[in-house]
This record gives sequence, structure tokens and C-alpha cells, in this order.
Amino acid sequence: MDIRKTPSKGIESLHPISDETRAIIKRETGEDYQYAYQLPETLNLSYCTDLVDVSALGGVKWLYLNGCTGITDVSMLGDVEELFLTGCTGITDVSALGGAKWLCLGNCTGITDVSMLGGVNELSLRGCTGITDVSSLGCVKWLNLWECTGITDVSDLGGVEDLYLGRCTGITDFSMVPQAYREIRK
Repeated sequence: MDIRKTPSKGIESLHPISDETRAIIKRETGEDYQYAYQLPETLNLSYCTDLVDVSALGGVKWLYLNGCTGITDVSMLGDVEELFLTGCTGITDVSALGGAKWLCLGNCTGITDVSMLGGVNELSLRGCTGITDVSSLGCVKWLNLWECTGITDVSDLGGVEDLYLGRCTGITDFSMVPQAYREIRK
């Protein structure tokens, strides 16, 4: 396990991890970390439904928080390179996550605004039924919008290399996105 031995340049790395988050990390990893800079580069806390405070986890490079339904504030996770938040239904604001290289927000049904995520390389919004506008995502290289039933217009997504639009029942015109993979059967 790679653990960073010295604090990074940001003052937030010296921030102590909250007692609740620290206890969850210890339960899941067997390790006791007091400060953010001590955390490993990869951290998997998936399905820890009691996890609420993730403010000290922003320095982790690869962070897996799938199914952590208690999380509502992800504003401090903007520097995470690969961030997996599938099924984190309490999240509504993802505006700070545009710096991620790989971002998975599948089934985060509280999300409605993805306008700040255009800089993400690979983005999965599968099952995010509250999203209606994806016009800002035209520069994303890999984009999964499978089962995003609120989307009706994909005309600005012509630059997306790999685009998945299966079961997007609101889309009727696919002419601007011939590269899109979509379900043939209805």
C-alpha cells in the first residue's frame, strides 16, 4: 500500500480526518490515519452507508465511494483523478468535480446540473434520470448516458468518441451523433 509520508503542498492535507470518517476508514482498511496526507493513493470505502464526511479524502488519487448513500457534499473531492460515486443518491451538486479524469456518477438520481463536467475525460452518468441538459459535455471522450431518460437533445455531443445512449427514451433524433451506441430493440 502506497502511503504518502509527507504532506502535500495544500493546507488541506494537514487537516485532521474527522473521528467518524477515521473510524470508518479503520474498519474498512485496518489502518488508522489521522491526517489527510497519510491516506493511501487508492482508497475503497464503497457501500459504507454511514460515511458522511468526505472532506479529508480530496488528496486520494483513486477513490471508490460507490453506494455511500450518506454522502451529500463532494465539494472537496475536485482533485481526485478517478472518482467512483455510483449510487450515492444524496449527492446533488457535482460542480467541483470537473477536474477528475474518470468520474462515475451512475444512479446518482439527485444530480440535475452537469454543466461543469465538460473537462472530464471519461464520465458515466448512467441512470441519472434528473439530468436534462448535456450540451456542455461535447469534449468528454467517453460518455455513458445509458438510461438517462430526461435527456432529449444530444446534438452538441458530436465530438464525443465513445457515446452510450441506450434506453434514453427521450431522445428521438440521433442524426448528430452517428458514433453513439444505442439499444436497437425498443
